[in-house]
Amino acid sequence: MKIKTNQEEQTSNMLDALLKLKRQQPTIKTRWIMLPILVLLVMYSWQQQFFTAWVLIPFIWTVIVVNQALIARTRRDKLERIEQFKIDPMFWNKLKQQYPELSLKQRRLIELGFKDYLALHVMQKQAYAMPSHAVDALWHVMLQYPIQYQQLCEQTIGRTLNHSLYDGTTRAEEQAKQLFEAWKYSCMLHGYNPSNTMQLPRLFAVDQVLGWENGQSFELAQMTKDFAKYMQSQSSSSSCGSSCSSCGGGGD
Repeated sequence: MKIKTNQEEQTSNMLDALLKLKRQQPTIKTRWIMLPILVLLVMYSWQQQFFTAWVLIPFIWTVIVVNQALIARTRRDKLERIEQFKIDPMFWNKLKQQYPELSLKQRRLIELGFKDYLALHVMQKQAYAMPSHAVDALWHVMLQYPIQYQQLCEQTIGRTLNHSLYDGTTRAEEQAKQLFEAWKYSCMLHGYNPSNTMQLPRLFAVDQVLGWENGQSFELAQMTKDFAKYMQSQSSSSSCGSSCSSCGGGGD
C-alpha cells in the first residue's frame, strides 16, 4: 500500500492539530462526594437527631462515589503510562520497511492513534473496531513480535490485547456496535460529546489526514447521526468479549 502525499496547507494544519490534541483524564467531581454529607447535615440540623435512613443512604452514596473515584484514579494511572510509553524502535523499523514514504510527523500521528486505541480499553473493557487502517498497520507489525507486544500491553493497560479479524461469522450488528463504542469513547477521550461533536476524534481522522490509500474516512455529520440511532436502539445486554478487539469498522 502506498501513501498518497498531500502537501496542501489545510492537511498540514489538520495533522499539526491532531498531534497537539490531548487526552482527557477521568475525574470525579468533588460535589458528588460533598452532596450526601451536606444532605445529612441539613437533615440533622432540621430534626436535631439522627435516623438510620439519614445515615445509611448518604453512606451508601459516599461508598459508591469513593469507589468510582478509585476507579478513575486507576484509569488515570494507566493513561499516564500510555502517554509516557516509548514504542520499541524495532516496530518502527519494520513499519518503515513497509511504508518508507512516511514522514516523522506521520509516524507520530500513527503512534498517537495507537495509544488512543489502547486508551479506549482503559476507559471501558470491551471490544472495539479499529477505525484506522494506518494505525492497524502498526498494530499488525507489533503482532509479529508476540513477546515484545505482550510486554507493551502489560506495561500500559495491564493485560494482553488480543486481535481478531472480522470474518463471515461476525454479525453486522456486532461490527456496528464495536464501531460506535469506539466512536463514543474516542470522543470522550478528548472531551467531545459523541452525539454532537464538531470535530472528529483523532483515531477516526488519522487515515483521512494521512491520505492513507484505501483508508477509512468518516463524515462527521453522518457519524453523529448514526451514533444517535445506535444509542436509541442499544440494548442493555452485551455480546462482546472483554479483552478482544477487531480490525474493522467503517464509514462513508
